[in-house]
Amino acid sequence: MIEIIPNWHPIWVHFAIALLATGAAIYLVFGWKPGKVAGAPSNALVVARWMLWLGAFSAVAALLTGYWASGTVAHDDVAHANMMVHRNWAFAATLFFTAVALLEYLRRNDVRASVFSALLLLVGSSTLLMTGLEGAENVYEYGLGVQRLPEVSAHEHEDPHEEMAEASVPVAGETGDGHSHSHADSQPVVSQDSTVSDTEHPASQVSVKLNQAIAAGDVEQLKILLAPDVLIFESGNVESSLAEYESHHMQSDMAFMKTMNVEVESRQVFDSGDSATVVTKSRIHGMYKEQELDLSSTETLLMKKVGGQWKIIHIHWSSR
Repeated sequence: MIEIIPNWHPIWVHFAIALLATGAAIYLVFGWKPGKVAGAPSNALVVARWMLWLGAFSAVAALLTGYWASGTVAHDDVAHANMMVHRNWAFAATLFFTAVALLEYLRRNDVRASVFSALLLLVGSSTLLMTGLEGAENVYEYGLGVQRLPEVSAHEHEDPHEEMAEASVPVAGETGDGHSHSHADSQPVVSQDSTVSDTEHPASQVSVKLNQAIAAGDVEQLKILLAPDVLIFESGNVESSLAEYESHHMQSDMAFMKTMNVEVESRQVFDSGDSATVVTKSRIHGMYKEQELDLSSTETLLMKKVGGQWKIIHIHWSSR
């Protein structure tokens, strides 16, 4: 079982969110009422304090496991930027709730809630909400930690008393139109004397147009440059068609590259006649979601001549 869990961050995150959110709500609503025993805090206030203490411990554990996760899960440039935003909100939320937990420990014998603690909880709850939203975006928009996406297939939900139709199970590397792609297919065989450094090579110009189209948000140009069954690798994520890329990461890639400055450090073209490979190394830097980024990026494009025009059939993006 452990091998299917990429890291322990999601487990601690959910403990922290549940404990802190519930503890804050109980504290803010019921913490002002006196206890049934004179000179003692109410049961609700005691429960709220214990939840805040346990929640603060879970939040610290979530931060530590989140730091581990950031270096172990596959991610691309856009996901990395959003990961940093998520981290910053998490630091803020942990700081506020830890401060409340310490304060309430020192005044654990007080019979009523503190106005100062209540204010800290209100601010902390806002930062906790933003932390959760950014974390959800990391998973559901950028696919961080996701090892498999379901294949979209048309199906009907049968009557619960009838036998369910068998789900379509995708074969690794196979696209929806039946074309099979393997690692062997996507790795070109290039001889040493086929290297071309000329930036005027038509395949090199396609690489330039691709990046310009992404930065400009030009979907129509991308549809011209990319083959319908283009296979895209983005630092661990896989999209096996133009339609899949358009419905998943295309918009986030466009939003990211729109704010970035790209400095091409080198571009090599490996021409094999009807196919070509273009390898571009670049420095990508700029501000994204109030985060300063400076990344080294490698882009590998595999192209094929279709009707005399170069079409991109495989992309591999990686950065650090």
